Amino acid sequence: MEFYARLLQRHLDDGVIAHDDSVFVQFAGTFDEQICAQVGLTNCTFGNIAPGSHSTGATSAAHFDAHRMPLPDGSFDHVFAHAGLHHCSRPHEALHEMYRLARKTVVFVENQDSLLMRLAARAGVVPSYEPDAVRDGGYTSGGVDGTGVPNHVYRWTRREVDKAVTSFDPGHRVPVTYDVEWNIGGERAAAQALSRKLHLGEATAARVFRVGQATLNTVLRRQGNIFAATIRKDLAELQPWMRTPTAMRDAPT
Repeated sequence: MEFYARLLQRHLDDGVIAHDDSVFVQFAGTFDEQICAQVGLTNCTFGNIAPGSHSTGATSAAHFDAHRMPLPDGSFDHVFAHAGLHHCSRPHEALHEMYRLARKTVVFVENQDSLLMRLAARAGVVPSYEPDAVRDGGYTSGGVDGTGVPNHVYRWTRREVDKAVTSFDPGHRVPVTYDVEWNIGGERAAAQALSRKLHLGEATAARVFRVGQATLNTVLRRQGNIFAATIRKDLAELQPWMRTPTAMRDAPT
């Protein structure tokens, strides 16, 4: 099962999310609609930063500026985003809007800014910009803020998310949980690339790919390229100095 679907399914199984909770899915397309249907979410609203974004299902994604959403605080129980924040010119601001709209949780999946990913980007193994997405959008969309300009691939760290959430809501301690794994890409495409580069048969290359990815997830999982953060607003606790006027007066400065 897809990493994103497994993450959402676990949250459903653990009671973090209920099937009929209200969910806003930012940066949404056909993939997001399919995943939400697959795990049984029944009350979803879909949005996207690109004008004219549509899914192939019954629901079209409305166009929104992710940096300034025209919706009141706490409009939804949960706000999700899969591989969309790196298309924003101001990703922290877009994450803040997701946080503002959510009553219970924010869940987002992006690339991780790990040491191995930085080395891979420096070596040119993984891209720092996404011109292919713009090409697929007919050179008019698919890039930064949904435009025809290829976006920088903004990658995240745990520390960065922790600092951002603390800045968004300094009066509370808000737990954040993280899930990381190596998911290098489609097995067939990767096997074909290995087959060409290492002069292996495609079946052998496919086995090499599977073993290599499994090894990475066993030995170096924390360095993985796929990075998910679940921000638990529903478990937020007041900071000690926020509980009484006296506590605030006596807080360290």
